[in-house]
Amino acid sequence: SASNVYLAPVTQSGNSPELTLYDIPQAIKTSSTGGVSAILSMECALWTYNITTDLVGGGKSSSSSRAALKAWVEIDGQQMEPGQVTYCDRLQATELEVDLGCSLTGCQVTGQIALGLFQRTKNANSFTYFKGGLPAIVHSIKVKAQGFIECRNNGAPITCPTGIVDGYADGGTQIAIGAPSLLVEEQQNWGKS
Repeated sequence: SASNVYLAPVTQSGNSPELTLYDIPQAIKTSSTGGVSAILSMECALWTYNITTDLVGGGKSSSSSRAALKAWVEIDGQQMEPGQVTYCDRLQATELEVDLGCSLTGCQVTGQIALGLFQRTKNANSFTYFKGGLPAIVHSIKVKAQGFIECRNNGAPITCPTGIVDGYADGGTQIAIGAPSLLVEEQQNWGKS
């Protein structure tokens, strides 16, 4: 188990570099008909922030923010089944249309309205991975994760906005991993009839 918090750094929209959470060169030895199961648990924290601005009479405007985290376990350099698993994923989108009028002669309504939405959440998730039919050797285990963020304004990708929202100075779109733990077990006599 590790007690570190890992940030998945993404400076623009797209994927973070792969993060290695565990690298265990001599993790487990299997029998001649062995398989290995691995249970990966972790906290997943997501921040999403988007701002939608619209002018009077300007039609609809929209914006969105997405943050996601996937992880996988490798044994001897091969991904264990089921491969890459999404541990958390949030897409939030807002749409705004300002349609104001004035009934007085010579009245002019001007200006814009901006709507911001910020969410910061954390939850814990766990998933079981498996690889069978392994030779009777000592196996290496690696656990990797990768974050993804994307922000859009009226359908076009943009640099994700940041700001202070209601006193929270971390308004933005980002991902963090906390308290990862890994349990690896041999599954003896796997595939033996």
